[in-house]
Amino acid sequence: MLGVGQLALALTLLLRLASAAADEAGWKVGRGTFYGIGKWSIHSGACGFGCISEDQPAGWDVVALSDQFPGFAGSCGRCYEIRCNPATVKDGYGASFDRTHACIDPSTSLLVRVADACPCSYPNNWYSNKRWCCGDVDHMDISVWAFEKLADKKWGVIGIQYRPVPCNKLPDNPAPPISNPTPGQYWRNKQPDFMQTGDLSTPKASNARTYLYR
Repeated sequence: MLGVGQLALALTLLLRLASAAADEAGWKVGRGTFYGIGKWSIHSGACGFGCISEDQPAGWDVVALSDQFPGFAGSCGRCYEIRCNPATVKDGYGASFDRTHACIDPSTSLLVRVADACPCSYPNNWYSNKRWCCGDVDHMDISVWAFEKLADKKWGVIGIQYRPVPCNKLPDNPAPPISNPTPGQYWRNKQPDFMQTGDLSTPKASNARTYLYR
């Protein structure tokens, strides 16, 4: 029977092997939280897309990228394939969270589209998020409707694997919808959806968050 130290070593080796396999397949390792409940609407993101239609690519499966994320500039409208990664994750203050058993099914994945940004830490920006978005780990703030296909909301934060893909790319093993999803966000007065919002190279401002996507 393996001792505690041997078990810890074995788990560490398994996680390293998983990370190596992910890299070989073009996957990168990151971290994910969720948003889209209450005042944190997916329809008022920094990309300025306005009302996001469910029938557009990825629908409400959208993300806000950390502004320290690799390739952040020009990321509005970009798509990624993401999946839950059973791992221990840390926040920007060094606290650890065991999420090795949080994934519903780490073999499934889903398509997400960038609709917002998660700013690091700026004195004049109320939306700053030093805990998650300052670049200690590649971080995505995932819409709650996407997150709950990967893990239960109770976990709050999970490890993820991600890779950039075309927005018409369907996952080989898509994460299925859950039986009781979070109630949706619908706008009473429908705004133009993000496919008709014009030039994404110009600055967009929403809720005091302004970025230039090049």
